[in-house]
Amino acid sequence: MTSTPCEPAAPRRAVTVADLAAADAALAAGADALVFEAVPPRGLVADLRARRPGLTIYAATDGPDDPGLDGLMAWRPDGVLLRDARSGRDVAALGARLAVSEALFGLPDGATAILAAIGHPLGVLEARGFAGASPRLAGLGLDGTALAARLGGTSLLTQARGLVRLAAAAAGVAAFEGLTTAELRSPERLAAARQDGFEWVVARDPAAVAAVPREGAG
Repeated sequence: MTSTPCEPAAPRRAVTVADLAAADAALAAGADALVFEAVPPRGLVADLRARRPGLTIYAATDGPDDPGLDGLMAWRPDGVLLRDARSGRDVAALGARLAVSEALFGLPDGATAILAAIGHPLGVLEARGFAGASPRLAGLGLDGTALAARLGGTSLLTQARGLVRLAAAAAGVAAFEGLTTAELRSPERLAAARQDGFEWVVARDPAAVAAVPREGAG
């Protein structure tokens, strides 16, 4: 008797947004999570959560020294997306800073998850160091656009994707990948993300998210 390999699940969809219009467009396109790139208007997050129970909301940050971090934490996001993470030390330092913010705003210790996005060659070379960096680490991903810009080309992105995916598996966290609008609209590119085990795709174009199939579709 032969067994049939399990088909990887379709990636879930997260969209980076800056305002209400972008958030509404992302939700209309079927986004599973939102990543706010700046402090949202007062009351917006509570309104979104009331309209979409179970919606996961993240705040993007540049790290523990980001002067806007407390402002982001004031609206109690489910987690933060660390841009340009270069080592597990960056995650550990952010985790310690989040503990201070959680105490300041009356949140349970450890309530805020961390997603670490790698967009620098150092992050790729140090990828194994993200394993065990912080119990807050919930996802490790690749910002291919940022990495390609620093490398001056795309020839090494396939290797980088593999290393980041292995590091996420070693850390026991979800793997995610930032995709361009063109990539989101490419069935072949989405199939590659799915087959390689990336559980999330992150987009900047809300409309393009509709091209990412839901689980069970197709």
